[in-house]
Amino acid sequence: MDQRVYIDGELYLSLDLVAELYRVQPLVLRSACEQGLIAPIAPHGASVCIAAFRLDRVATIVRLHVGLGLDLRRIAEHLAACGDEG
Repeated sequence: MDQRVYIDGELYLSLDLVAELYRVQPLVLRSACEQGLIAPIAPHGASVCIAAFRLDRVATIVRLHVGLGLDLRRIAEHLAACGDEG
């Protein structure tokens, strides 16, 4: 399956590709998507794709999770406190 897809002219990348790029388990990103921390997302076949313009947010989530050891609930609280809710 192609790991890049265009939806309404916007580039989306498969969750697995994004996880590989950021060297994080796909489950972490899937959970972040399910909790609304990463949007927009789009289903594509059996996978989920993340809008490429949200990669900065993905990097922030990965840094907070992997680098600082925060769980997704704490990350959501941190992002909300910073005014970055989605």
